[in-house]
Amino acid sequence: MIIITQLQWTEAELRKLGNRELTFDREAEMMPEIADRFEDISDASTYHVQGTIKADGVGWLATVRATGEVTAHSTRSLAPVRVAQDFTFKELWIPQEQWGSEPVERLMDTHQALTIPMAHDMIDIYGAVSDHIVLELPAQILTDDEKQKGVMPAGEDWHVISEEEYAAQKKADAKPNPELAKLKDLLTKQEDEEKQDDDSDKK
Repeated sequence: MIIITQLQWTEAELRKLGNRELTFDREAEMMPEIADRFEDISDASTYHVQGTIKADGVGWLATVRATGEVTAHSTRSLAPVRVAQDFTFKELWIPQEQWGSEPVERLMDTHQALTIPMAHDMIDIYGAVSDHIVLELPAQILTDDEKQKGVMPAGEDWHVISEEEYAAQKKADAKPNPELAKLKDLLTKQEDEEKQDDDSDKK
């Protein structure tokens, strides 16, 4: 077993390992690189990144776990929210010259892993972690107050409602209003009577 502290390896370095498994365990600073790539994230802690890389057929299979925190924006008010993360992913890295070949296609069919061509003949776990930090963000991000009180942003002559409130409002609007129906009938009758009177006057 070989333990190292970096998060990028060239194809030449990996080939020297043969069938030996490479193990890594590192504290990685994710700023400012992640903020430069993803405008929805304004800050990030140091991430603990650990895992293994092992030769697998014509490529290398990386299994990675990352833990840390990022500051993203509330999907309701855009207020900053600290989001804790702990995720694991697998990626199968394939040399560029092998990409699209029949052996690669067979290898892709047998792995439950994202398959990636090796840009610049390199495995970049650091870049992969920054990608997954964004992919792992929840679809809905709320502050503690927004979670507890259901607080919605509002301004002059406008306010935001939840999806549940919108659905209920839409359902209520679709229901027939008996009083409105009576008024409509009354107006129709009045229009008919006025039309009859006009016809009589013309005669």
